[in-house]
Amino acid sequence: MTLRYLFNIVHDSHDKDAVTREGFDSYQLSPTCSNSEKAEEQKEKKISKLLQKKDVNTLRSMGLGPLGFVNNTLRKDCWYELLKSQVHIDNTIEYMPRVDKHKDEYQVILDAERSFGGIVDQNLKSQLKRLLVELINRILRKYPMLNYYQGYHDIVCVFIMCFSWDVVEEKGLVPENDLLRDKIDMEKLTYCVEAFTLLYLRDFMMNSLDFSFEQLRVISALIKESSPEFYSVFNFDENEPLFAIGSVLTIFAHNLKPIKSGDTNLHKILFQIFDMTISLQSMHLPLIIYKNLLLQNAPEIMKQIEANSDVFENDFDLRHGVIQTVLQQKLCDESLWEEVLQITRHDSATASKKVLKRVRLNKYSTLLNTACGKPGSFKVATIIFYLNEQTKMNERYKKEKYHGVPTKSKAKALVQRLGHFLPSKYNKWSRVSLLIGIVAILYHLRTTRSLSLLLSLRYMVSTKLKDLSHMNINMRLINHIWMDPIRDILKLGHPTR
Repeated sequence: MTLRYLFNIVHDSHDKDAVTREGFDSYQLSPTCSNSEKAEEQKEKKISKLLQKKDVNTLRSMGLGPLGFVNNTLRKDCWYELLKSQVHIDNTIEYMPRVDKHKDEYQVILDAERSFGGIVDQNLKSQLKRLLVELINRILRKYPMLNYYQGYHDIVCVFIMCFSWDVVEEKGLVPENDLLRDKIDMEKLTYCVEAFTLLYLRDFMMNSLDFSFEQLRVISALIKESSPEFYSVFNFDENEPLFAIGSVLTIFAHNLKPIKSGDTNLHKILFQIFDMTISLQSMHLPLIIYKNLLLQNAPEIMKQIEANSDVFENDFDLRHGVIQTVLQQKLCDESLWEEVLQITRHDSATASKKVLKRVRLNKYSTLLNTACGKPGSFKVATIIFYLNEQTKMNERYKKEKYHGVPTKSKAKALVQRLGHFLPSKYNKWSRVSLLIGIVAILYHLRTTRSLSLLLSLRYMVSTKLKDLSHMNINMRLINHIWMDPIRDILKLGHPTR
């Protein structure tokens, strides 16, 4: 079932509605036409009328089309109406016992300090950071079963920037003693963040990565269905696409920061991804987008693999390194993103049953209920039930992994598995130092039950790979990529990284 088919259903059911007919025409616009000021102005008027009528069904179709909800003034109200239709949150009800302080709040503060880097006005930046911490802590204290992960703050930043866009566009607060929270609708903002978290992000907010890796496997299965050749080259049946973890956990918010000087059009791309995800009520959509992003770059990826096949002794390192490098080069290509989103609009709205059968998803996954691509309304009590069951299942998964396995065997298996990722061209002691550092990180990751260090390791490696993006990779000439590995690893988790 394609997104266009879903739109047609809405169109047919509102055939006598002039606004909907206009919305259908707007959906049909090509990407070139949709970028015109006239098209934006026309769609703004249509969306404004739909908001007045609270026509949620037609709003969904507008969010799926080119331009999404057009601008953040309209977008914040559209998101609120859609999310309110998907779950009803009654603030007078305590859905589970609150806590005065959540165990992950220190990490929230550290991540907030690194947020909103493109904001010049220091007063505004400071207030944005405080608002970020306040919102995240409010959610975590209200639903203490949720575990914070590094990347969640990127998603919350998207909502904050959407709701405060008018203030940010004015380049600051005047006078300086103005409070940001007085200039935005805090009630709607809080509702949107809370609803989105409960409906879309539960899989990522466990105390292990198991359910997150399940979603990565869906990407592999989607690739197999769309391009068996690409799937075979990368041997995705044995190798999980770990390179996608940051994009999936943040719904591309880490890749396409909402605020970075000069990237206004990329902000629009990111907001459109959220428009489509919320309109379709689907966490399948970011996975499908990532699949399309990979396949659109497949020729260049294959070319670079062939050009550098003799550089790496480890095929896993070669494939993942090339993908990271090529995608880093392409992430700021606005035309590529427009093409990917347009392809996605004509793609399957959700992963097919055939795809899902290839992946062992926990039966309470967001992909199967609250964000499965079939718009519906859920009670918070039902979502809390899903959350409780996911938490129990997650604990069982963890116990099954280690049940009856001797400590010595665990250590040996870990060293062997890690050794698979290590460059072979360095001497024994360099490899040992790298192993020690990684083992230390994994131990700390397990004891703190935080994703921050793992993602930091991923970002450290991707940053080094990004250095190669200025050339035809030419990895033969780069001998220092993995030199002194323990130095960088020991920096992970440092508050100022």
